[in-house]
Amino acid sequence: MNQAERLTRLSEILIELVRSPIPTHFFQVLADEAAAVVPHDYLAVCLEDQEKGGYLVHSLSGLDGPGPAARPFSTHEGLPGRVMREGRPCVLANIADADETVFDLEGALGGAGLRAGLVVPIRRGLEVLGALFFAARPPQTYGEDDVQVAALLAAGLSAALETSLAYQAASDERSTLAAMLTSTADAVIMINQAGVVLLANAAVRPMLGLAPDAITGRPLLEAVDYVPVRQLFAGARPGTSELPLPDGRTAQASLVPVTTPFGEPVGLAAILRDITLLKNLEEMKNDFVNTVSHDLKNPITIIAGLSDLMMRAGPDDARHQSRCQDIRDTAQHMAEMVSDLLDLGKIEAGLDPYREATDIIPLVAEALRMVTPTAEQKRITLHAELPAEAWVSVVASRIRQALINLVDNGIKYTPEGGRVTVAAVFSAGSGGRGMVTIRVTDTGIGIPARDLPHVFDKFYRVQSTSTHGISGTGLGLAITKSIVETHDGRIRVESVEGAGTTFVVELPLA
Repeated sequence: MNQAERLTRLSEILIELVRSPIPTHFFQVLADEAAAVVPHDYLAVCLEDQEKGGYLVHSLSGLDGPGPAARPFSTHEGLPGRVMREGRPCVLANIADADETVFDLEGALGGAGLRAGLVVPIRRGLEVLGALFFAARPPQTYGEDDVQVAALLAAGLSAALETSLAYQAASDERSTLAAMLTSTADAVIMINQAGVVLLANAAVRPMLGLAPDAITGRPLLEAVDYVPVRQLFAGARPGTSELPLPDGRTAQASLVPVTTPFGEPVGLAAILRDITLLKNLEEMKNDFVNTVSHDLKNPITIIAGLSDLMMRAGPDDARHQSRCQDIRDTAQHMAEMVSDLLDLGKIEAGLDPYREATDIIPLVAEALRMVTPTAEQKRITLHAELPAEAWVSVVASRIRQALINLVDNGIKYTPEGGRVTVAAVFSAGSGGRGMVTIRVTDTGIGIPARDLPHVFDKFYRVQSTSTHGISGTGLGLAITKSIVETHDGRIRVESVEGAGTTFVVELPLA
């Protein structure tokens, strides 16, 4: 085969090399076709491996005996190492004659009867990636024409490897993007400049009721019927806005222009994030601030007004003492409210100590003992129906606080001569888990049906002629509910107006 025919065949091989970006394809093409342009009995691709600190020999032609060792070779070992260091081809009539030869590389090839050697560098610009290693048995020798063809073959392999790296990087980037878009709860829709949907992730289904596969590749106006989404893209104004969702939720919609790394416009992307919870929390925060401000403003106004009256009247005023008492009572009410707010914040933030296995029966007895003076002032009978013991995993001080709140609440809303009963029994919860159920029952004024859904709300107090004059911050039951729920329990209320109230607490047994 003359040189022109070799070059023609070489061009065909180079075209075949770039037909696929998969490295195994390159190696297979070289193994099958390289002998047609560079005669050889052995061919290897030697590529540098930074992680292993050397180069690896990938043999593409088999030998009758053992081949080169499957280990990393230093660039100071073997003919490929010399070529990679110097960056120029090497031709030898006998590969065993070189100073750089090593036993488990050239020695193994010489043992298989190979003598002539041709090694050319594989370059990427000024960087040397590795080497192509040809070897042959006598009478084959290599000349300048072989070096030129082998160098062109190495250049083709280098271009193919570069394409493979770029393909792998793009594939990795696409996989990462796909994984991110699949796992995010934010809905993403991207359209091109013609209004065709280029991308839609899985989150568009639960958020907008759209099937990603059904809308991708179709014009937005044809694939999406939901008017707010159409209007979002039609406005084409990058920025952030709120978007109502079909099921009544609210999304934060961020519209951003999409461009290539060179600044060329691709289209628009909308990122929709469900902010319904944040909106509800914002509303709750505003309601909370307004309520606290109102409930603290009233006692402050009272204190300021009484102080003005006392300064005008002087210490000889007949009502001086009662006004001092009013100021003290009002300040005490404010202190109780602030203390309750701090308690509620600690409980809801989970700042309480660790739970311990505790017998709840002594806690009930202690709660009854602490409210006994208040009950005796109203001649209210306290009665307990308790088992010998009931062990739960709790923060004892918080459960005691909850029990005091419930019993004190019963005493507060029960007329003189009434009765408050605390009873505890064992029961089975969901999943068959053992529970202790505590019922605090009073014979008081009861709760109107319209107020029952709100009794555990912060600052909520039943307003009626029966409750007029009964003091409180409106936080006791809210605190109790938070305590019970942070202990994996449940609390509910049963009441009939005028016939008393029962609060039921269920806590899991330890």
